[in-house]
Amino acid sequence: GQLVADLLDLARLDQGRPLQVAPVDLAQLAADGAADLRAVEPDRPVSVEAAGPVAIVGDDALLRQIVANLTTNARVHTPAGTPIHLRVRPDQAGGAVLEVADEGPGMAPDVAARAFERFYRADPARARQTGGSGLGLSIVAGTVAAHGGHVELDSAPGRGTCVRIVLPAVPPTVPPADPPAGARRPDGR
Repeated sequence: GQLVADLLDLARLDQGRPLQVAPVDLAQLAADGAADLRAVEPDRPVSVEAAGPVAIVGDDALLRQIVANLTTNARVHTPAGTPIHLRVRPDQAGGAVLEVADEGPGMAPDVAARAFERFYRADPARARQTGGSGLGLSIVAGTVAAHGGHVELDSAPGRGTCVRIVLPAVPPTVPPADPPAGARRPDGR
């Protein structure tokens, strides 16, 4: 069932369906993701770093799925008790940066290079029941792209993994709001 849901999510992203956008506080999404992670694994150290609200315009449900996918990956691919850190900050362009980092074993360069490929699993011997479908990071990348952002992966053996999401303040598919009555647009009209 989860595989079918993941494939449907990817198909929707591939079709370029419009996002259901509204103001979203990424700091709150990170806090909610950390709470969900603690509920699943209460003994794992989980931290959230955010100086305050970090608001963007985006699709709340899809952005929550990003956080869930990333925290699940960090939990599943690290030993029990390995700390996981969620960090949110504004970026210089008015958008936001969301990071999910772990202090786990990290990834070899060849694995990191393929991490966002559909159906890629670093250990092909793992059963789908325990190893996932290999679509989680593909969905993350597709969702971030649909928001006009990009994903960065920083990982190396022995130093953990950090997935960094950089999102604009407003997705490119959202037209700018009309100016208030009597106000002038930047082009003078």
